[in-house]
Amino acid sequence: MNTSHPTPGTVVTLLTQRAAEQPTRPAVADEQVALTFGDLLSRARAGAGRLAGAGIGREARVAILLPTSVEFVEALLSVLTCGASALPLHPGTSPAEARRLLADSRATALIAHQEEAHALAPENGAVIASDESGIRVLRAHVDARRPASALPPAPADDALVAYSSGTTGRPHAVVRTHQNLWWEAENFWSATRLAADDRILCVLPLAHAHGLGNALLASLRSGAGLVLRSRFLRRPTLDLLAHEGITVFPTVPFMVRMLTATDRRRRWDLGALRLCFSAGAPLTREVFDGFHARFRVPVRQLYGTTEAGSIALNTAASDALDPASVGRPLGSVRVTIEDEHGRELPLGEDGEIVVRSPAAEGGSETALRTRDVGHWSATGELVITGRTSLFINAGGNKIDPAEVEAALRLHPSVADVAVFGIPAPHGEQMVAAVVVPSGQCTADALRVHCRTLLAGYKIPRIVTFRSTLPRSPLGKVLIGRLIAEA
Repeated sequence: MNTSHPTPGTVVTLLTQRAAEQPTRPAVADEQVALTFGDLLSRARAGAGRLAGAGIGREARVAILLPTSVEFVEALLSVLTCGASALPLHPGTSPAEARRLLADSRATALIAHQEEAHALAPENGAVIASDESGIRVLRAHVDARRPASALPPAPADDALVAYSSGTTGRPHAVVRTHQNLWWEAENFWSATRLAADDRILCVLPLAHAHGLGNALLASLRSGAGLVLRSRFLRRPTLDLLAHEGITVFPTVPFMVRMLTATDRRRRWDLGALRLCFSAGAPLTREVFDGFHARFRVPVRQLYGTTEAGSIALNTAASDALDPASVGRPLGSVRVTIEDEHGRELPLGEDGEIVVRSPAAEGGSETALRTRDVGHWSATGELVITGRTSLFINAGGNKIDPAEVEAALRLHPSVADVAVFGIPAPHGEQMVAAVVVPSGQCTADALRVHCRTLLAGYKIPRIVTFRSTLPRSPLGKVLIGRLIAEA
């Protein structure tokens, strides 16, 4: 048996290979621009030349503040081609947060639409505007002493600085290399075997790990065409899935739920869709069943992190698919379930999920302790059951917020809910719940309901109501914001 591994390359080598093999094949398209792989390589090289002329090269970090679009793809590939590392920022980032991240990352340039580029570019940094025709330099980088920051100048092999979503608190920087990204693309392809005749629809932020890895990198590795939309709009998304030959759809539970509930009088045939997978938040049985019943398409769970990219994907046959499972590790990824002392746990026993992967920050020799809790199922698949960093310590008891949320969701007047711990005397915590009601509901009524399902110490002491929960672009509840507001 041949157990040799492929020789890792870079994202740029993936693009170069696709352009050499199929230069006229459609690579990426949005509402305004469509490029072949040959076009995309030419524009990335031209953009890299403009960046180099502006003083951007190795050891530089370039922030990209653009929507999910051909512009974003071209900007990212231009940055990587010129040897700099990229800092993708979500287009919904506030000006204050953008300035903080630019300073924290020691960025020396910003690529954005012209007005934002001028307003937000770092002091003395290069200002680069982007539009449908490509990128153009508005101001070259001025070589000057940079203020102290959390990150040193970028090593030559750094490709990406990403910030965690901040669901549990302040986002932190994650630095990944060219080889990390190459391995992520390779691992995903080894599990899915996407091909050049596939078409991927991405309505996710390309600035987020899910969109970047499972749409853009997946396209560059496989040669699949990438269709981009800057906003998730329910009917247009279903129209694209039904009428544009889309075969691959990376999504999140929030989108799945919204699509299922869209205009039930209409029928959309999603028969071409062979791979629909969800990440970013747990996929509940209710959401899985609803989408499958309406469109006859199973939604598979993918598990990933900002630090490691995609880790596991449920690729089981449709008739054997367990919606709760995130499947098996991808390609060269190794996953273990460990106790607090680092001892590996047996099948079926919950523990912390620990990842070792050449796609992860620090490489395969570094054990990434995810703070997620899970176990191996009887069929050898990974099941995620909680997150250790969110566990609530009440009276010496450890409480998993997911268990309390599940109980509250069974109440007929609860449309959405988030549960977390807030400080209490003596270094302990109280269980708090923020509820989005769908009807008449009181805190006392919810506590009475919980007493029939939960141990007394798990019942929320504090219950508040609001019209919506704050969420990240991928639908994760921003627990850190709720804690700060409690």
